[in-house]
Amino acid sequence: MRKRRWLPVVLLVLASLACSVFGRAGEAIEAGKEVATRVSEVATVVEEEGVATLMPESSEGEPADEEPATEEPADEELNLEDLSGLDSYRTRFSVEWRPEEGEPEIIRFEEAHTRNPSAQRMVMEGGAGGEGFELVQIEDKSWLCGGGACTQMDADAEELASGFSDAAMFDPGDMTDESNATFVGRETIDGVRTRHYTLNLTPMQAAFLGQGEMSDLAGEAWIADEPDLPAFAVRFEMSWTEKRQDLTGQASFLYETYDVNVPFTIEPPEGAEESGLPEDVPVYPNGEETFSMAGMTSFSTPDSLTAVVDFYRDGLAAEGWTAESDEALGEMVQQTWKKGDRTLTLIVSAQDEETTVMITIEE
Repeated sequence: MRKRRWLPVVLLVLASLACSVFGRAGEAIEAGKEVATRVSEVATVVEEEGVATLMPESSEGEPADEEPATEEPADEELNLEDLSGLDSYRTRFSVEWRPEEGEPEIIRFEEAHTRNPSAQRMVMEGGAGGEGFELVQIEDKSWLCGGGACTQMDADAEELASGFSDAAMFDPGDMTDESNATFVGRETIDGVRTRHYTLNLTPMQAAFLGQGEMSDLAGEAWIADEPDLPAFAVRFEMSWTEKRQDLTGQASFLYETYDVNVPFTIEPPEGAEESGLPEDVPVYPNGEETFSMAGMTSFSTPDSLTAVVDFYRDGLAAEGWTAESDEALGEMVQQTWKKGDRTLTLIVSAQDEETTVMITIEE
């Protein structure tokens, strides 16, 4: 299973708490950077620990149209290629644990990817406490939303484009090969012609999905079999019996790839407009490493402290803000501005060879 850059809502909370107590812009910048750099580590925890305890109530995919079973040609192997041959696609997977007693545990992940423009969206539902999160990246901007708030960060557009074909959180190819598969026949699922296999899986292969003793594993895979498409997994299913401590129950896993090469647009998440600077606050033209959430934006720049301070003195006044205070404290300048019922605090500090800036707005 691949590691991903996605981060859960808990990091948003950590960033919010950190920024609320910082007294210098540079510390807020570092908080944003730390959140971004820890994404891969936390995503690993989500995948390796969280997925095993959670999943769907039913498949949303259309039933497969069965075609007569035919013998698979001897030279046709069960090799799953990546998604590099696609222009757009969506995936979803879910894990479900239904004990004989007690409430079921379910988690769902959905992803969407487009090549032009380069964009991706991920949604998780059904985690601990019923909370979820949404992460969207469009070119060089990304948003993380959860718990009623959105965080905006700069993103790497080149990395996004280069990772288009290996974006799926689960790769059925890790568990599927010709040595444990039996060809059943050809079927069409959601308009895609596929090769259908039953799978002979061992508890060792599926161990990352379970938390206890696993038995009675059953698996099936439907692999795309179209001349103009790579051989990706259109559908992958697993079910098993699992004993967790004193509880026995049924578990299942479902993975699907759909809307293959169907034109669609990935939009910023609802609530994204609440992050970032309002229209009457100028955006510094040479800002880098931007990190924004409701009421707070921070960034760094190679420009001098004086250049940044002069830009905002002139720019805020031109937008109708009135200066309330302007203090220089060594290598830091702190200003307070008023406009109607809003108060803007600007903190600019020089650190090493860069200038860091934090802007907070209170209603």
